[in-house]
Amino acid sequence: MYGRSDNDTKEFLKDVSSFANTSGGHLIIGMDEAAGIATAITPLSGDPDQDLQRLENLARDGIEPRISGLRMRALPISSGGYVVVLRIPKSWTPPHRVSARNSNRIYGRNSAGAYEFSIDELRVIFTSSAAVLDRVRAFRAERLARIASGDAIVPLVQNRGRLVVHLVPISAFGLSSPVEPGKARELQELLSPIDSMGYSPRVNFDGFSNICTATDSKCVSYTQVFRNGAIEAVKVRVVSDYQPEQLLISTLDFDRWIFEKLPKYLSALQRLEVPTPIVLMITLQGVRGARLGVAFDILDDLPKIDRDVLELPECLIEQFGPDVDYQRAARPAFDALWNTGGFVRSKHFDSTGKWAPPSR
Repeated sequence: MYGRSDNDTKEFLKDVSSFANTSGGHLIIGMDEAAGIATAITPLSGDPDQDLQRLENLARDGIEPRISGLRMRALPISSGGYVVVLRIPKSWTPPHRVSARNSNRIYGRNSAGAYEFSIDELRVIFTSSAAVLDRVRAFRAERLARIASGDAIVPLVQNRGRLVVHLVPISAFGLSSPVEPGKARELQELLSPIDSMGYSPRVNFDGFSNICTATDSKCVSYTQVFRNGAIEAVKVRVVSDYQPEQLLISTLDFDRWIFEKLPKYLSALQRLEVPTPIVLMITLQGVRGARLGVAFDILDDLPKIDRDVLELPECLIEQFGPDVDYQRAARPAFDALWNTGGFVRSKHFDSTGKWAPPSR
């Protein structure tokens, strides 16, 4: 077991971060090795829960940015004691640096063990990370353009604006395993369209979709799971006619549309073994001239939205977790929507960032 000294702490963080910065791997604590080859199990003694908690705290607080998907488990040994196994995924947002104990080092790993990255290697990593984010943004831009031009996965009702939600895993543009449409279909209830009473599941060329249609056979809401693990959810009719010449977007409905589905979509991705981090991107199309409906009041003096398309800020889902974590991660997008009405931030979150809408 890694001790509690500064050197032991740095050694543990070096080992963990070096795996994340390269190809990922497993770290087993409680095993002897020679020249990189395991030779014997040397079980740990003590309280495994306390050891796990200490290691989790070290990894969380001593590595920047935090490594998504890091897992630890204590396994009992029949002869007594236990070993600790860490599953360290390849990071899609490298590099991760060791920041604990006044350290500021970035490590990689090869067949000889952990080593400190050179300047040239760091330059390549930073360039690659930026390229991945550029591809995420390009995916969003391409999909929005196709939807706006009438080339969505199905014909859409065209009036009263659209809400478009994208969940794009960073791994979508790497060498991760593709999502099988059949497995996505098994999770169709988690992938139901936004604000829909019913839907028709379909396997298609791009992956799998759930489609909700109106009486004229045109779609009012759909969810599409792409083979690369990205999700696209579209809902039309997001702008209502409050009065003649008065268009309205209900902030309460907007919140509900997102937060009723976001945890379910992320749960589906987790079951499909799509890794985090995942970029959440929310867009409103066809909303020029609309005002925000705030709580239960229609405030005529609020400014009108001055553009046809609102691409709200990207939000990063660092790891799967409880609903409140997703609410906190998504808050910047909601604050930006409220900014269009002249507000500093959304009034539907409490001081901790938890979604707390007014009761009806």
